Amino acid sequence: MKGRKLLAAVFIAATYFSNAHAAWKKVPLPEGAQQKHVAFMEFANVNLGYASIRERIWPQNFLIYRDGRWTLTRLGGMFQGYAGDISLLPNGYGWLCGGHGGLHRLFYTARTWGNGSWDEVENPYSKPPGYEGTPVGMSVAAAEDVWCLFRDPVRFLRYKKGVWVEIPDPFPRQLQKPSGVCFVNENEGWVSGSNGQGHYVNGRWEFVPGPAIYRLEFTAPDDGWGTGRGGVYHYDGSSWRISLNYPPGYYAEAISFYDRNIGWACLSSGSGPARGFKYESGVWHEIALPKTRGFFKASSVSDSAAWFLGEVYVPGKGNVTYSYLWYTEPNVKPTSLGKIKTIFK
Repeated sequence: MKGRKLLAAVFIAATYFSNAHAAWKKVPLPEGAQQKHVAFMEFANVNLGYASIRERIWPQNFLIYRDGRWTLTRLGGMFQGYAGDISLLPNGYGWLCGGHGGLHRLFYTARTWGNGSWDEVENPYSKPPGYEGTPVGMSVAAAEDVWCLFRDPVRFLRYKKGVWVEIPDPFPRQLQKPSGVCFVNENEGWVSGSNGQGHYVNGRWEFVPGPAIYRLEFTAPDDGWGTGRGGVYHYDGSSWRISLNYPPGYYAEAISFYDRNIGWACLSSGSGPARGFKYESGVWHEIALPKTRGFFKASSVSDSAAWFLGEVYVPGKGNVTYSYLWYTEPNVKPTSLGKIKTIFK
C-alpha cells in the first residue's frame, strides 16, 4: 500500500552547538513521539531517515525524517503489532520488519524504494499460524535480497527477487544466542552470537568460534565492528580484537561506521555522563557531546556526518528524545551519502 496518510506534520526548529572543528544540530521529534520508546533508527543519507516507535497500539507509529524535519505517520494495513528493525541501502531502498505477539505470532515486512513511502510485502509468517521463536534482526544484502533472522529455534527467512525461502538452522548445536545479522553483499554476511559468529560466503555458512559480539556492522568483507564485553571489537578479515576499551563502568549503547576509516561509538554509565568517541584512520578520539542523559542510537551518513538519538530532561515533561546531527563544517549542510549497514537491538 503506497502513500501512507500523514497524521502530523510539525514545523521543527534546529539548534546548533559548534566549535572550531565540528558542530551539533539538535532537531526535536514531533510532540507525539518525544516520550515514546524509539526502537530503531536508520538513515539512508543525511536528508532521509526513519525511526520506529514500539508501543502497544496499532496501526503503529512511525517517524520519517525528510526536508529537515521529522514527521509522525502510521503504519497501517498488516502492521498491527510493533514496528521493528530497519535496514537501508545508500540510495534509500530498504526493508522494515515488525511483529504481533497475540494468539498467532505474525511477522510483517515492508519495502521502500527510497521515496519515503512503504509497500507491504507478504511473507510466509504474515498469516496464521505465523512463526515460532523470536525475530532477532534483518539485513538488506542487495536490492531484492533481504535476510531475516529468528532464534528459538534459529532459522532464516530470505527474500530474493520476489521469492521467500525458509532456511533451517545452519549451525545446529553450535552458535548460541544469535543477536544480529549483517550482510556485506549478497555473497557474504555474518550472524553474531554469544560464543562466536556465523559466516556466510557464496552460499555456505560456517561457525567461527570467538568472542560474544552483539551490535554488528560490516563496511567490507575484511572490516567488521561489534560491541562486546569490555570494548568495541574490530574484525580485520581473520580475527576479532578489541579496538576501543570501555572506560571503567561504561558500556556501548550504539556504534555506527561509515567506512573502514570513519565510525562512532556512544558509551553510557549508570552514574557518569555519556561519552562519545569518533574513529578516524585507526585512532579513536573522544568528542564533546551535547548535554543529554545519554545517546542511545547512531547512524553514520558520510565521512563527516552522523545522526544520533539522545534524551534530555525537561522540567514538567520528564525525559524527552531529540535527534542530533554531528558534522565537521559548521553551518554547512552535508550532502554525502552513507553506506550499507544495519542497526540492531
